[in-house]
Amino acid sequence: MLREKTMRGRRIARSILLTLIPAAVAVGLGQTQSRGSAEGQSPSAQKITGNPVAGRAIFEGVGNCLSCHRAGAAGAVLAPNLSDVGAEYSPDELKQKLLTPSPALDPKNRLYQIVTDRGKTIRGKLLNQGPLSLQMLASDGRLIALPRAQIRGGHFVDPPQMPSYQSKLTSTQIDDLVAYLASMRTPGGQ
Repeated sequence: MLREKTMRGRRIARSILLTLIPAAVAVGLGQTQSRGSAEGQSPSAQKITGNPVAGRAIFEGVGNCLSCHRAGAAGAVLAPNLSDVGAEYSPDELKQKLLTPSPALDPKNRLYQIVTDRGKTIRGKLLNQGPLSLQMLASDGRLIALPRAQIRGGHFVDPPQMPSYQSKLTSTQIDDLVAYLASMRTPGGQ
């Protein structure tokens, strides 16, 4: 009977984590409906002029996107997961976000920082906290669970703001990056 409860508890915990951990869900923590554009077109219906292969090279290289964002199994968890961004936003919306990113920060993307009783600082996304423990997804992707007795302090911190790529990339590079982002769709995310 204890084994059954343990297995059930693990299944429940896994289910909860899969809905919270950005690496396991689509952009928007489970929001998989496409917004499309203001004209009501689906993201795939809009014309894409860039080269997604070149866009991926920009995403992984000069764009430095993986230093904050996660895409599939690669990247950091400091900013929204982009694994399904092509199903979430239209190419026009993606381009707008690259050129003039919003300064507003979605609360689910706020960073939390703790200092352990040994003086180690850990940053990541706060998943859960209670009177006895704290769970967070560290910026390197590790799941951290610590008893309160091992935590000296903790607080929310402002992450680095998304940069504008208007002066960092050429218009061709931006089109290529948009083409790559528009192609990013997790299986079943459409």
